[in-house]
Amino acid sequence: MDQARALARESLTEARRSLQALRPEPLEESGLVEAITSMADRWSQAFSVPLSLETTGEPRPILAELEATLYRVAQEALTNVSKHSGASKAGLTLSYMDDEVLLDVRDDGVGFDVGSLDGNGHGPGGFGLRGMRQRLRRVAGNLEIESAPGEGTAINASVPAIPAEGGG
Repeated sequence: MDQARALARESLTEARRSLQALRPEPLEESGLVEAITSMADRWSQAFSVPLSLETTGEPRPILAELEATLYRVAQEALTNVSKHSGASKAGLTLSYMDDEVLLDVRDDGVGFDVGSLDGNGHGPGGFGLRGMRQRLRRVAGNLEIESAPGEGTAINASVPAIPAEGGG
């Protein structure tokens, strides 16, 4: 019986370690708003693209997996802005609603024809969009893409606002 308990404790410890490895390091030391703000500020400086940041609603901790997903989507969306858009400015809004948390990343770049993508975000250069969509689907989230040639792009991600364990 003691061996079974020891094995169970060891397995639980290993499972927790694995889950923590999936969480972006900035989220280990701060909340989602602070982590995204810091990442976005570094991005703006690195690519010399002015980035406006806004948070609406009352920020609150949500499940770690949901926070990690929004953080990674924000990273990928900004990567796409720097690689593909030719934008002169960008904006990022994190909105806390009653039942969901929304992330909007928009730019004034060259845009593209959303119709050229298939339902999974496949198309010319569509790997980043596909990855965002897949991440969000794993947590019952959603991704919407608004763009047109010459009119910039808006990436709208949403996840359920499930409170973090021990949170309110």
